[in-house]
Amino acid sequence: MSVHPTLSFDTEIQRMVYEYIERHGAVDPDELARSIRLESEPSHSKPARSGSYTESICPPMDDLESCLEALETQGYLTEADGKYRVALSTTPKTVELEDGTVTIRAAREEDRHGVIDTMHEVAAEGTYIVAENVATQLERDSALVRANENQSRIFFVAVFEPETEADSDEPRQAAATTDTESESRVVGWLHIDVNELPSLSHTAELTVGVASDVRHNGIGSHLLEYGLEWAKNAGYRKVYQNVPATNDGAIEFLEANGWQREGEHEAQYQIGDAFVDEIMLATWP
Repeated sequence: MSVHPTLSFDTEIQRMVYEYIERHGAVDPDELARSIRLESEPSHSKPARSGSYTESICPPMDDLESCLEALETQGYLTEADGKYRVALSTTPKTVELEDGTVTIRAAREEDRHGVIDTMHEVAAEGTYIVAENVATQLERDSALVRANENQSRIFFVAVFEPETEADSDEPRQAAATTDTESESRVVGWLHIDVNELPSLSHTAELTVGVASDVRHNGIGSHLLEYGLEWAKNAGYRKVYQNVPATNDGAIEFLEANGWQREGEHEAQYQIGDAFVDEIMLATWP
């Protein structure tokens, strides 16, 4: 099973456009026009010396625009800020905090560095091995979200937008703020990875984490609810996560949100000089 269970395209150019955008994350029409090449048999004033051959040509812009419009209509792609990307059918959710607003939504390619930084921050606490491995993989891969016949990897993000003086009803004392403090930033992620083996296609692996400075505001629970709702609508029956036994916070968090322990792998991890058991948890959305 994948984000788009049936990748069925009407034309070869639709397939090529979707595959290019899926590999690169976010692409504008001009880049597509430069990058997509079609095979065409050229006309010759003289016959070729031996056999025939084809050449690669760029598709007309009108054909590309019609292709992009069709892929949007079919639900494969979506456009934002002039760039096309893989479509995820979700509606953003807003969580109000005392000092700003958190928006939970499908991740965009532009969120990649924020996601990686947050994952590394959480993994640096030493007890989230899977998240650390995913972050390392993202640094090597060409796109944040993948949705093809061989791989489905989905990300949702929590983006914090700090309250400004204009947003506040109460006057504040003037204070110097850095760009980091005044700009929106990714403060949480939820990642769903799907096994494409038919016997396991009803399952999905999940990781979720929130930056330490905004924890205990319900962001993690909102992210988890948001991601599980998507997984349920996408047809996944079982969602699981394995964590070291030393990750008390993750285990307590998942169990508080209705997850069940399914077992453990003895001495599955080596953290420092210690061998640590792995706890297997799962939920059925």
